[in-house]
Amino acid sequence: MNEKIIFYREWFPLDKKEFRIMAMLADKGSFKGNLSNMCRYFSLSPQQKNRNNLRTSIKYLNDGKWITAEKCGNTYCLKLIPKAEEIRIPRKWLTELRKHNYSSESVSWEAILKVLLWIHNNKNDIITNTDISNDLNISISTICAAKKVLKNEYEAIRVRKVSEKINEDFFMTIGQELHACAWWNID
Repeated sequence: MNEKIIFYREWFPLDKKEFRIMAMLADKGSFKGNLSNMCRYFSLSPQQKNRNNLRTSIKYLNDGKWITAEKCGNTYCLKLIPKAEEIRIPRKWLTELRKHNYSSESVSWEAILKVLLWIHNNKNDIITNTDISNDLNISISTICAAKKVLKNEYEAIRVRKVSEKINEDFFMTIGQELHACAWWNID
């Protein structure tokens, strides 16, 4: 039951609403149903506002060639358009992140997943929260909250601050090393 699902690095800059749809499609392979069905998948109430947001996101993703979207009546058929840089993760990670009630921080599962994927895809030794923010299109405060959840609630990452000695009594933090813990490693 170590089934893997595919995410793509090219999805990182997508807004949370669009990324949520991409994560659903990565999980399910495709989607066929109405907007209320999609709301229920995301544990959203199927009210008009949520359906309108989904409709707008689907249009954005279809226009941007992220997905193919066909509509027949109220039924949508959505499929991913594969991109270049694959990131394979165990399906259970997505399931766990989507269902968990985070006690230490108020942060969305989409942000936590994006940060986790970024850490697994990172090739640099020393990084800053600004580096992550620029790639993921989310605020530094959200990145910090997501890292706290990954570190404290899941024990999924290790964070080590990297400092540089400026003078005898002063050190300046220049970044951090982020590593996935063994049981959250995809290699």
